[in-house]
Amino acid sequence: MGKIKYNSWISEYKQPFGAVETGTEVRFQLDCQVPEVQAVFLMIHKDFGKDFQVEMSMVHPTRYQATFKLTEDSGLYFYHFKIQYRLDDKNETLYYGNNEACLGGPGAVYYAVEEIKEYQLTSYLYDDPAPDWYQKGVAYQIFVDRFYNGNASGLVSSPKKNSFLYASPEDRPMYIKDEAGDIIRWEFFGGNLKGVIKKLSYLADLGITILYLNPIFEARSNHKYDTGNFLKIDPMFGNEDIFKELIEKANEFGIHIILDGVFNHVGGDSRYFNRYGNYEDIGAYQSPTSRYADWFTFEHFPDEYESWWGIKDLPKLNKENPKVQEFIYAADDSVVQKWSKMGIGGWRIDVADEISDLFLTGIRTALEQTVAEPVLIGEVWEDASNKMAYGERRHYIEGGSLHGVMNYPFRKTIIDFLNQTISAKEAASQTMQLKENYPPEVLKNNLNNIGSHDTVRILTALQLDKLKLQQALTLLFVLPGVPCLYYGDEAGVEGGDDPDNRRMFPWGFENQTLLTFIRERIALRKSVRALQDGELFAFSTEQILGLVRYLSEEEYVLILINSTADEQIFEAENAISYSSFKLQHFLEKGNLTFLNIPAQGVRIIEKCPSSTTQDESCE
Repeated sequence: MGKIKYNSWISEYKQPFGAVETGTEVRFQLDCQVPEVQAVFLMIHKDFGKDFQVEMSMVHPTRYQATFKLTEDSGLYFYHFKIQYRLDDKNETLYYGNNEACLGGPGAVYYAVEEIKEYQLTSYLYDDPAPDWYQKGVAYQIFVDRFYNGNASGLVSSPKKNSFLYASPEDRPMYIKDEAGDIIRWEFFGGNLKGVIKKLSYLADLGITILYLNPIFEARSNHKYDTGNFLKIDPMFGNEDIFKELIEKANEFGIHIILDGVFNHVGGDSRYFNRYGNYEDIGAYQSPTSRYADWFTFEHFPDEYESWWGIKDLPKLNKENPKVQEFIYAADDSVVQKWSKMGIGGWRIDVADEISDLFLTGIRTALEQTVAEPVLIGEVWEDASNKMAYGERRHYIEGGSLHGVMNYPFRKTIIDFLNQTISAKEAASQTMQLKENYPPEVLKNNLNNIGSHDTVRILTALQLDKLKLQQALTLLFVLPGVPCLYYGDEAGVEGGDDPDNRRMFPWGFENQTLLTFIRERIALRKSVRALQDGELFAFSTEQILGLVRYLSEEEYVLILINSTADEQIFEAENAISYSSFKLQHFLEKGNLTFLNIPAQGVRIIEKCPSSTTQDESCE
């Protein structure tokens, strides 16, 4: 039949690379060695919009070219190629589209329209960089109840009714549930904001510059995602004065604070819903005449109402209601503006997929009115560039809304590669897929994590293998995006699914070897410009994943990772590049053509203008 070749990662075939600004003209080229070609077409479709058929012109006996100018509307385009040819005096048609895994890069031939896997082209409004303090920072996530009790007495502040306290920090978290699986008694260790203040020096010594706090507002639970009062710090954690002190002391250490914004729903036990009558306000559950009644959507008052994933203890706010918008972000004394004016750096938005683009843009606007250099990050578990939620395509990373998202896809790639459930080639391809799909600034703005309060602890996910953990942490600090440590991961904390992943921080029992390793990785990330701003290029051999963070031939970092239990020899001639980056030239010029990588090891080679090439191995 002949040979057809296209690779969306290589400028020879698509220029410019990856996501592009609206109004940009994109050039496509296709190699087509098919006998008796009659015509070649670029078939392109605007997401939820028009179809375009662009005939490609022959620029070489086997090469065809077309250009396509994106409209002024941001969003997604999907495309493939159609080849019409003659075979045995008959007109035939075949197609070339994305590969079966839809990763981008080299594609595949298809013989039926309904079988085609489309390539994705992301169009965004404009570059939307986050401030330097964020992009060049290192973040640390704190689940406040499990971090540290800063009270001199060691007693728990303002214990809640109908709850229990753990006897010691070494106790394993557990739930007490009824027959229906609902939690009927919450439990607490007693961590608080005073504890965070007292550990700021520890965090600064580690190299942390950003604190992302799980929710701190009044709520019945230990996790606080069931907000009771958005305008009050939970008494178990402290009060407004203590929070202001935390901001002030954190600033002295050069640390910015990001708050968790839970604006999709509230707690059933809240001043707004007040299902259990614990607040003086007449809540929406109590009366249709409540001032909060239209903040929620009732199918049948009072027991049938919209809630998050059907959990009745988490009634959903009606975010289309202007009064809810005023309360959350629009008014001068709104939730977002009240806390932002105290000097925080920004917000992480819980379940961003369930909050409209309009609402998120409203939060961004309010944030920019109250914070000099703010950042807005969304909780998204998938590739945020093509996320569908409730039948709608999301546009929150195309400019003016979210700066970035929590990068769970990177986490999955890291864990799968280190556990050897995917190959080095697949890991490199998945990494390149995200680079291709995300606007360049979004890739740098994403909050990268290998663990959070919603996931199995990274050490547990890697079968308690300390070498794998070091590899995972290395990847966290060398990939594009802002690295974020989940509290305790640096100390070697284990933990399965929730609530086991929310164990108390083991103060006095930290893994010192691991702490030293992480300090070194943080210092490397903060001191090496290529790890903050360098272009990412991925490559692989059969057993080794390779990454380059590249600024120039005189300034770069090369990372080689061996996930196998045997020492591997990296030979440049066997390396497969996944971009237009001239890998072989780069490796030969740097004398990097033959390197040994320890079993389950990492090799980092750094070059900067002020020094000779440095070579570091971690084993």
